[in-house]
Amino acid sequence: MKAFLAIFVACLALVHGAIPHSRCTIQLQAAGLSANYNESIAHAIHSMTVQGLQLFNPRANAQNTIPTVNHNLHGKDGQKVLMYAPNDPLPSDYFDFTMNMIDKILAMIGKSDDGLGAHWSSTERIVHKFHMWDLWLRLQKEVRELSPKPSGSICKCVLNVEANGVLQAVQWIAAHYESGTPITLLDRPIPKLVDSESWAFWKNDLLHYYTPEALHDAAVYLHCATKNF
Repeated sequence: MKAFLAIFVACLALVHGAIPHSRCTIQLQAAGLSANYNESIAHAIHSMTVQGLQLFNPRANAQNTIPTVNHNLHGKDGQKVLMYAPNDPLPSDYFDFTMNMIDKILAMIGKSDDGLGAHWSSTERIVHKFHMWDLWLRLQKEVRELSPKPSGSICKCVLNVEANGVLQAVQWIAAHYESGTPITLLDRPIPKLVDSESWAFWKNDLLHYYTPEALHDAAVYLHCATKNF
């Protein structure tokens, strides 16, 4: 009976186009993804927006399947993670991207829908936002230079976020925003950003996601997630 069930489940997987997780693990390893690829990817996408996705494909829009932390973490529906990256345009009162970004960040302080929660200072919010954009710009180059491009089966595996741990990692980030400022998924205490010493800690932690391994993990996912808009 157990053998029959195993064959039956395998047949269902083939019928529905799914790839068994064990096979995905082998394929993703062969494609050069790291052992912690789910964390690298989750960090890269947890605050993704349509505007960020357009760095990788100008046709990207809100009809996407990128799991992100809900900007309104304290909404009545209690939904901490969205299964899409939202449209989040910048204001346009200033001439330059930098000032418009700072305007948007500071205009959201004290509100419940900036995607970070109540524990981040103004300085920390600015650092987080600009770090994510800096990482996405670095990943834009990484995605463009991917060679060979991920196959269809690799994309199926890396985009199956419910099975491969990416969704769970994004959920971890959202849950930890309720109690602190988790700038990495390393699960260690983060000092408040108040001086040069605490900045040295923050800088070192943020650079954890600029290693060749972490960049490759996120680039494979973002290539697969944005190529078909």
